[in-house]
Amino acid sequence: MARRSNLSIARRLGDDINKKLARAVQESAVEIANGLANAGPAWTGEFSSAWDVVPAGQAGKAPRGGGRVYRYNKRNFPLSRFESSLKRGNNKFEVVNTDPDADIAIDQREAIFSAIGSPVKEPVVQGFRRKDGFGEQEPGLRGDVAPGYTQEESTASATAPLDWFETYASGGGLNRDLRAGVERAFIRGGSVG
Repeated sequence: MARRSNLSIARRLGDDINKKLARAVQESAVEIANGLANAGPAWTGEFSSAWDVVPAGQAGKAPRGGGRVYRYNKRNFPLSRFESSLKRGNNKFEVVNTDPDADIAIDQREAIFSAIGSPVKEPVVQGFRRKDGFGEQEPGLRGDVAPGYTQEESTASATAPLDWFETYASGGGLNRDLRAGVERAFIRGGSVG
């Protein structure tokens, strides 16, 4: 009889731990997605709305819409997603961006840029894009503009500094946001239930 009781206690404890871990992943997902949206570029707002945190190997949701820098909350990251993943033994999660041009926005692929309307986020650098010998724009990285020009003179703008993503990932932003999410779940989150 005691053995059965010990197994049920161990199972219940495991369930309680998984619930706390799922809450920590959810809280961290909100912090990280908002950190990335605020640190990254936002011309139309589509890229900032395309962040998701999913169990490893799963696809993220489509962008949520533009017109502003997107603000994430817990509804964007259902707790059940993380609880069921942990219950199945999958304890790895990925931060993904589903925007079709995400690799351009994180400075991993060169492109030719053209301004469409006004940006939803204040530009951090303005200037001119590189031109070839025929006056045509050459492909470049998203933030590759020459600084030092006024709004009237410039033909290019960037709403996030070049290498913003690397800076966020390795410069402390990611660690800060992950810590804030875990603290919210474990320290301020109260009891399981």
